[in-house]
Amino acid sequence: MQDPRYKYLRHLGAALLAGLLFSLLVGFIFSLKMIIINESTHQFRYAYPFALNFIPLYLLLGLAFGLAVGVLGGLLLRDPGSRKGLGMALSLGAAFAGFLVVFLIFGVPLGPIAGMFLALLILVFASGLRPPLSRLYFSLFFTAVLYNYSWQWVRQHFIINPLMPVDSAKALDFVFTLIWALAFLVGYRLFLKGFFRLPVKVLYGLGTAGIVGLLLAGGVYYLALPEPAAPASAEEQQVDRRPTDVKVVLVGIDGLWWKILDPMIEEGRLPTFQKLVEQGSFGPLETIFPTFSATIWSSISTGKGPEKHGVTSFLVWKFPWTGYTLPCFITPKITAELNWFREDLITVAPMTNQFLETTPIWEILSDHGVSVGAVNWWLSYPATPVNGFVVTDHCLYNKEYIMENFKEKEGQTKYDLYPPEMLDELMPFSRTAEDLSEEEIRRFINVESPEFLNAFYAIDTYDYLNIDYEASMFKYSYPEDATFAVATRYLIAEHQPEFLCVYLDGMDSMQHQYLKYHFADQHPDKLIPENLARYRDLIANYYVYMDEVVASFMEVADSNTVFMIVSDHGFDDEMMVTGHYNHTKMPPPDATPDDLANLHPGVLICAGPGIRENYRMDGTHVYDVTPTVLALLGLPPAEDFDGRVLDDMMLDPPADEALRTYDTGRRADRRIMQSDMDEAYKDKLRALGYTQ
Repeated sequence: MQDPRYKYLRHLGAALLAGLLFSLLVGFIFSLKMIIINESTHQFRYAYPFALNFIPLYLLLGLAFGLAVGVLGGLLLRDPGSRKGLGMALSLGAAFAGFLVVFLIFGVPLGPIAGMFLALLILVFASGLRPPLSRLYFSLFFTAVLYNYSWQWVRQHFIINPLMPVDSAKALDFVFTLIWALAFLVGYRLFLKGFFRLPVKVLYGLGTAGIVGLLLAGGVYYLALPEPAAPASAEEQQVDRRPTDVKVVLVGIDGLWWKILDPMIEEGRLPTFQKLVEQGSFGPLETIFPTFSATIWSSISTGKGPEKHGVTSFLVWKFPWTGYTLPCFITPKITAELNWFREDLITVAPMTNQFLETTPIWEILSDHGVSVGAVNWWLSYPATPVNGFVVTDHCLYNKEYIMENFKEKEGQTKYDLYPPEMLDELMPFSRTAEDLSEEEIRRFINVESPEFLNAFYAIDTYDYLNIDYEASMFKYSYPEDATFAVATRYLIAEHQPEFLCVYLDGMDSMQHQYLKYHFADQHPDKLIPENLARYRDLIANYYVYMDEVVASFMEVADSNTVFMIVSDHGFDDEMMVTGHYNHTKMPPPDATPDDLANLHPGVLICAGPGIRENYRMDGTHVYDVTPTVLALLGLPPAEDFDGRVLDDMMLDPPADEALRTYDTGRRADRRIMQSDMDEAYKDKLRALGYTQ
């Protein structure tokens, strides 16, 4: 006769309650973690609605897990004669078989699935003890949650190592996962009776009341917040452009670093950069922390900090059901379930200028009669009409299939560039990874055999599958620079705008991946010798290539052109445990201006008519670029700029009176605009270590 305490509906109810309450707790904790690590959620007016939208995703997950475990628990514990369970040996065999199936199907053990297998085995063990259901499912979920996140933490910190061939790493990962699960299983067996003595109802009640109470208190505070102040808006004003006979080409090279630039200039390997330094002004460019490219390049192109331009993220999340949209891209490394959320529930798209709260420099100049061109600049998509052209960061590269069907294709493709008629001019310059010649590969990589070339051409992902895949970052980053470098040279020669800005991304990607080989003497025992031989010269070769790219621009520009070379940051002087170099070191709370200037600063080089020669500048900031470009082109700065005009480098500095603002009531509409490039862009962010 069935024990009335173990009726099927009671199993379902107890398991669902445990799943919901544990997921409420986990969702609340990770929402706080997400708010802390994402700059875009630091203000309470963004943090609170983010938490309200984020926690229900975990409640949905807890509901699904609770339902699955309740069904299985009801089946395993329905017979009152089951007193001894299936036994340790059979349980261990079942665990191994389960992990083996997951490994064969998915390629790697998955923490949440492994946690579910663990939960099943706990039920098997508990079937002979028949505890009260509330305590059974509490202990089951507690153990499974503790297992899942501890497994992922240890795996991230000690098992996954891109410096080793991944064939070995997979086997180690699988063995570790199995051992970790069995250790938790044995631990559960040893402390089973202790788990069953927990005051579960009290814990449930206090935990739920505490979290709900905090959310309600937050809601009261949120409703009491004042409306954010509207941005400064330009009044009707007559802006008289001062006569000037110069043009400006602004070349943004992501990650260009004085630590490598200086010695290579001294060696005579970078004649173009050397010429610009000797004939112009130069110095370190203080940057913004944290050093996120989207944020810094938006500050370079607006003259304002992130609190004004609003760009604090690479990606934008749009939550289901409510449609709430917020810049967000960093996730805790132990939250594998967020991959499912982002793939199936949350709409994730790259940041666009729909989230830019202020006016970029090419629009400011265009509004005041200057002919402009912008090429591949951060947040230039979707293209807006200007007095000139905008080739956005969604155009050309890896986009032939869009170009071929441009007129027929629906969606946002028409916003890739302005004016759209320029597409026919630019199509011949588009390159893909498949277009790379053997000569181009050998220029950067020391190719030791034809077999490597065959492996190189077979690479189709950023994922690190074997040592040949170390070349993937070069394969997918260099063609982007090759595309926009040649296209920009053509645009300067044929259109000769008064202002042109171009952004080149490859240097940053290369240094993240390959600086470990450039600085191999600092850690020779941590590198695969075969890869060291292949990539040791890649960084130096890429600096030479960038030198040639800038020279190609100068060859076709007017003689009255001022060239300004800027970068957003340098790098930290140490290799991370993942094998990457990064620029994540944060300044101390008591940092002095000198500390900030010396912490992986960017590069500023400016040369041309009216610029002081061989003059070193100090105290410059990324905020200063836009005010300085405006001054060079005869327009005054604005009072709401965070930067200043670098008049100390000018032979005849202007004395323009500042305007109140160049913004004309612009407000970001925070609208996600997806395109066919989004997935490739997100893959690259994962490969660089910015996202999971």
